[in-house]
Amino acid sequence: MVDKLSAFEFIKLLFPLIIIQLGLVVFSIYRLSKDKVKYFPKWVWFLIIVFGEILGCLIFLIIGRERE
Repeated sequence: MVDKLSAFEFIKLLFPLIIIQLGLVVFSIYRLSKDKVKYFPKWVWFLIIVFGEILGCLIFLIIGRERE
């Protein structure tokens, strides 16, 4: 099925996932700028968020933030 898709159709298929990924990264970076962090300095968390993609964002949001 995937081998019969054109490049444009494949991009249309992945577009919602790309939008979710970008939204999650932007939200995580926003929370990073506002919250206190645990375990690492903020610049390390920034690298984890950007290069870790969805998993890096979720790790930061679950264990990286200090809750008041």
